[in-house]
Amino acid sequence: MLGVGLQVFAPYRNRVPIAFPAGFNWDRTRFDFDIEQVGGIYRADVAPRDLVDPAIWNGAAFHVDGVTGDDGNSGLGATDGDFANAKRTIHAAFVAGNATGAAYRVLVKPGTYAEAAFTRNGKDEPNQPVAVIGWGGAVRYRAGPFSVVWSDAGGTFTASESSVRRVFRCDVLTEEGLYTELTEAADVASCSATVNTWVHDGTLLHVNVGGTPGAEDIAVIRSFHGARFMTHDKDFYLENIHCEGGISGALHFDAVAARNIVGVNCSFRYSAPSSPTALQDAARVRRTDGLVAFFECDASGGAKDGWSFHEDGTAGMHVLLQGCTGWGNGFSTATSCNGFTSHDGVRAILLGGAFGLSRNGTEVHVIQSTETWAAGCRAVARDIDGTSVAFKCSNGALMWLQECSGDAAGQAENYALQANAGTVFTRGFVALSGGVDVASGGSVTPF
Repeated sequence: MLGVGLQVFAPYRNRVPIAFPAGFNWDRTRFDFDIEQVGGIYRADVAPRDLVDPAIWNGAAFHVDGVTGDDGNSGLGATDGDFANAKRTIHAAFVAGNATGAAYRVLVKPGTYAEAAFTRNGKDEPNQPVAVIGWGGAVRYRAGPFSVVWSDAGGTFTASESSVRRVFRCDVLTEEGLYTELTEAADVASCSATVNTWVHDGTLLHVNVGGTPGAEDIAVIRSFHGARFMTHDKDFYLENIHCEGGISGALHFDAVAARNIVGVNCSFRYSAPSSPTALQDAARVRRTDGLVAFFECDASGGAKDGWSFHEDGTAGMHVLLQGCTGWGNGFSTATSCNGFTSHDGVRAILLGGAFGLSRNGTEVHVIQSTETWAAGCRAVARDIDGTSVAFKCSNGALMWLQECSGDAAGQAENYALQANAGTVFTRGFVALSGGVDVASGGSVTPF
């Protein structure tokens, strides 16, 4: 059973307990917490830090300061938040923490950390229960530089940046607050003739943004790993960590493991494939028997899916997303891109999330034998492949939609909800645009 800590809640009269749907097979023996509505917002009555190994909070704390730190330092401080002997890179703190043979924390000073500063491009991972925390503010990691020196090449501006995978304008944001992606041109002449394009030519990156780019106006995503954890198999906690890029995903857990993974106030965006045939999700968790819980986190701009959860032969994954989002996923030739997707026998609870504008696929798509309860969520589909689908339940999957809204428009076929052989139960579901479709023996009924 989970250790549920005390929190400061609104007065009881403003809290409405919400019953789990009948037939939803969430394992409440292992992962027992209540769901409630406060001011119309669905949330879990649980303290995120109580969801991981308590030894993490009692273990050593290694400090990281990307500006004045030194990887030759111990990383240890007199108290939490003492950066006097901080290391410079997160991966150096992992190495030091691993050497203790016990659970530990990595406390990272707010700021920017680039290229190999997270896991030394996948070479240094933790091997103990661990927390990585932006200490008092946001830690931004990018698989590329945060500042670029541009030279005027006449028609384009150039920089000496190799192994470029995606390029974005940081100074022009979408309505969802994401960077605006530049289109890869066929050659330098095409780039010179077309605003908001880029091309790589030999050792030079060319961009055309219709003017002189500032040093921090362009996000160059290079061929580095993001927050990639392929061998770590113990409890993991993230807070105030914001990752951009990653050839295996901005966040990727892959090891066969019985453990919990928790994230609070994080974002995972702009995953960038090492090749067009190796498109990766923004945030992907596989083969984990345990609770995977994210609170107020975002997975957007992925090369394929935003949030992606697969058992892949290891049963027992339970997913909780509270106040999480996933927008604008899908890149290049990617198909079947989703804001959120779960496969196999995953059990999932989505509370108050928003997902939308994937390039090609469905915004919330549950597949195979997974069971998903979504409460207070919305999905917005504006696809490009001829069919827009907001919520979709396929194969033998079960889905409960409670006070959710689907908005699908812009194509020849538009479905706010589609049961494609899956079974969907609804309560207060609103189709803002698009219809409700039942196919291949699927069903949609109230609960």
